[in-house]
Amino acid sequence: MLTERLRIRKLTREDCDNIYSLCLQSKTNDWPSGWNMSKEEASNFLDWQINKYERFDVINDMVPLAIELLEDSTFVGHCHIGVIDELKETEVAYGISKQHRGNGYATEVAVTLTNWAIETFNLPYVVATISVDNTPSLKVIEKAGFINNGMKELKNYCDEKIAFNYFRFYKDDFNKSNES
Repeated sequence: MLTERLRIRKLTREDCDNIYSLCLQSKTNDWPSGWNMSKEEASNFLDWQINKYERFDVINDMVPLAIELLEDSTFVGHCHIGVIDELKETEVAYGISKQHRGNGYATEVAVTLTNWAIETFNLPYVVATISVDNTPSLKVIEKAGFINNGMKELKNYCDEKIAFNYFRFYKDDFNKSNES
């Protein structure tokens, strides 16, 4: 998938160092704590993600992807689209590496993945769950056209129940944006 400035593509084994660099950011609280992994764990995690391509199912599973700049193929982040088991709904998620934040890349990814999933899988809506303390991501998802539907308690990476802002982007909104 292409946006104006990004390529959203399948992960490959060549992304191992990129994935590990995101894991290192979790050690400084610049990436979700669940990504705090050793290089070997990151490599195994990457293999697990690549195996998801066998199903390529955003309704019953998830599709993890790499984000890179179109101009020079620089790896700038990771994203996925797929089911949240607790909710049985398809979620869009994104993360931009610390040194590439503030450029609007997360919004491009959220819009592109959401529209792709709605169109490809004929979904009535896609959700986003954003932790209450993640102000930058809250701004991204609102800018992407998602509607806040209150709070949900969900398990985080550490299997603890915490409150998340719960957003939806409806198929009707996608259809309206394509008519203009």
